[in-house]
Order: sequence, then structure tokens, then C-alpha cells
Amino acid sequence: MSTRLEETSATPPTTAGGHSAPAGPLAGLLGLAALVIIAAGIRAQAGMLGPMFLGLTLVVTAYPMVTWLRARRVPGPLATLASLVAVYAVLAAIIAAMVWSVLRLVDVMPQYLEQGRDLYQQAIDLLAGYGVEESQLEELMSSIDPQQIASLVQSLASQLSSGASLLVLLLTGLIFLVLDTGSVEKRMAVLTDQNPRAAAAFTDFARRVRSYWVVTTVFGLLVAVVDVVFLLALGIPLALTWGVFSFVTNYIPNVGFVIGLVPPMLIALLEKGPVMAVVVAVGYWAINFIAQTVIQPRVTGDMVGLNATVIFISLIVWAYLLGPLGALVAVPATIFMKAVLVDHVPGNRWLTALLGAEPRPEQAPADTPQTTT
Repeated sequence: MSTRLEETSATPPTTAGGHSAPAGPLAGLLGLAALVIIAAGIRAQAGMLGPMFLGLTLVVTAYPMVTWLRARRVPGPLATLASLVAVYAVLAAIIAAMVWSVLRLVDVMPQYLEQGRDLYQQAIDLLAGYGVEESQLEELMSSIDPQQIASLVQSLASQLSSGASLLVLLLTGLIFLVLDTGSVEKRMAVLTDQNPRAAAAFTDFARRVRSYWVVTTVFGLLVAVVDVVFLLALGIPLALTWGVFSFVTNYIPNVGFVIGLVPPMLIALLEKGPVMAVVVAVGYWAINFIAQTVIQPRVTGDMVGLNATVIFISLIVWAYLLGPLGALVAVPATIFMKAVLVDHVPGNRWLTALLGAEPRPEQAPADTPQTTT
């Protein structure tokens, strides 16, 4: 009897067709190969997948508004239209804030031409003290090929044109995504009946990505307010403008504050000199570190389910796969992959100890989620 039990336990698992399923290192290699193929496909179709995924996360975030309106007997079409208008309004406000901040920077820069010349002369004098002559710098500048500058400008123009195309695709895709929210509950009911684990994964993703956008927005506002107060205390011009710019760039995890730092640091350099520019840089770094590294993880907890290292790596990976838009959707995309491939796949749940915000024993999530997302 014991021999028969041992033989039974040693029998490898089989697939639905009766073939032995790969196990151990072979299964890991096959999974890695599948991920590489998927990544190649994502990179090849980045221009379409990036905007559509961003639109999906925004619609998921706004969906509670639809259910709230329906619960108050607002007709379904009107509730759907209200959610679409809300998403469009948020996008318009963010884009307008970014454009306004950049235009303000372009508008004030001519006022600092004289300070720029003075800083240039101070830099020349400083380098001369280390044995670098101005003629050497002029020779170095003359070696720059104007064709390279022209190519850079053309590349920038191409990226702006591509960004406009992505925006049009996003705005168009949002219409269809929002229109389909009317049948979400029925679709989730069918999915729950046919594949409970998949339904649980999608529900988990919706909850976490909604929490991510809300928490990121709240902390972005708090950081922006602190930045404005900090810049006002230092007497940096256009403090409110740079606060708005800081809020918008805060949606890019980890490195967004660096982008938001450039304009106020540049103005501080031209207005008050190098020392004040360093003070602004250090202050921005301290504010960002305290808010996003010390406080925010404690507040979010399990809301996002990712640790800081994974978030940073995801930023690099998704920026490579989806381009600049990948930096914006890096965390939501990683949340989706984790929900689908890790959290609700019994054999992969051990990875939560490496990916999650807090290492915890393996827990099997519920396989029968609610029918709403």
C-alpha cells in the first residue's frame, strides 16, 4: 500500500489533454520565456497599449461615481456621461496646468538674460582658477555640430507630435471604455461564475489602482502646498506656478520630483545665485523624501501592495516598454501584472513576500469577489 502511495505522489501533474505538465526549473524557464514574448509584444504596440491602459485605469477610478449616481436613481446613460465628463475634466486640468507652468517659465526667462551672462562670466572665472582658459571652452563649443542640434530639435518636435497623437487616442478610447461600464456588473457576474480567480484578480486590481490614483493625488497636493510655502519663504518668484508644476510631475513615481525641481532651481540660480539654488534642491529633496518615502508608504499600507524597490524598477521597465507614458502608468501596470500573475495564482503567491510592501505569510485571497469593480 505504501509503495502504491509513493508512486501516486511521485506522478507528475498532467494537463487537460493528458500530457505531463512541466515542473520545477523547466516551468520557471517557460514562464520567463512567456514574459519576454509578452514584453516584446507590448513594446511593439506601445503607441496603442499605453494610452488605452491609462484610459482603463482612469475609467476604473471613476466607476464608483457611476454606481453612486445609479443608486440615487440617476438614469444609466446620464451617470455614464457624468463619469466621462469627470474624467475629461481631470485630464484637461492636469494638461492645462502643465502647459501653463511651462509657458510661465518661457515667459520669465528673457528677464534673466543679464543674470545669465553674469553667471556665465563667474563660471569662466572659476574655471580659469583651475587652469581652464576661455579659448579652450570656445574651442569645445565650436566642436559641437549644428546638425546634431537640429536633429535634437527635430526629435523633440517628433515626440511632441507623437504625444498629441497619443492624447487623441486616449480621449477617443475613453469614450468606448466609459460606454462599456454599463454592462460591467453583468460581465463580472459571468466571469465570477466561469473563472472565480480571474474575477478576483480584476476586482483586486480595480481596488488597488483606484487607491493608487487617489493617494497619489492627495499626496501630490500636500507636497505642492509645502513646496509653495517653502519657495515663498525663500522669496523665489512664481512660487505658485512651481507648486502646480510639482503637483503634476508628482504622478511620475520616484523621479517626478526631479522634473518638478528644475524650473524653481533654475529661477533660484538666476535670481539669487548658486547657494540658493542648492538650498532649493535640498529642500525639495527633503520634502519629497519625507512625504513619499516616510509618510506615504505608512498611509497606503496594503492599498497598492508594492514596495519602494519594485516601484522604482517598474518605472524603468515600463518606461522602456511603453516610452514616456510608461513612467506614468508604471505602478498601475505593475499592480495589474501582480494581481493577475501572482496574487491569485496559488503557486505564485510566495512572490508577494518579495513584491509586497510588507512581507507576510502566504494568504489565499477570496476567489468569489463582488460583481462590481
